[in-house]
Amino acid sequence: MKKQLDCILLIDDDYATNYFHQIIIADGQYAEKVIVKNSGIDALEYLKTPYSTDNPRPNLIFLDINMPRMNGWEFLDEYHKLTPEQQAENVIVMLSTSSNPTDLDRADQNPHIKEYRSKPISEEMLTEVIGKYWKEMVNG
Repeated sequence: MKKQLDCILLIDDDYATNYFHQIIIADGQYAEKVIVKNSGIDALEYLKTPYSTDNPRPNLIFLDINMPRMNGWEFLDEYHKLTPEQQAENVIVMLSTSSNPTDLDRADQNPHIKEYRSKPISEEMLTEVIGKYWKEMVNG
């Protein structure tokens, strides 16, 4: 049986995109649980809540850049202020439909962003990201 991440957190304001991403993650059995937050504000509240069975610590976060109320960059500014326990040693992958060089440079300079990828999430992308950061799951 394939090993899974405990939790993947999707942060995106687009319901159709979240639904599609949830299907890809579920079909590939990449995570035990998928949590969806439709804004950076909601995601921060989730991360500040004590972890439990119903509120698992995310291993992997997919973060959209362009969202109303709090965009991905603003989320990262606030994420930086969280305690180490709240940050939970997760991998953040910034997602965008834009290939704006300014965004790419900004992502490269942010220590919390491990990857910058184009939407949508695919099985190939998930396999690559999980293989890169959780080798034991691929080789294990």
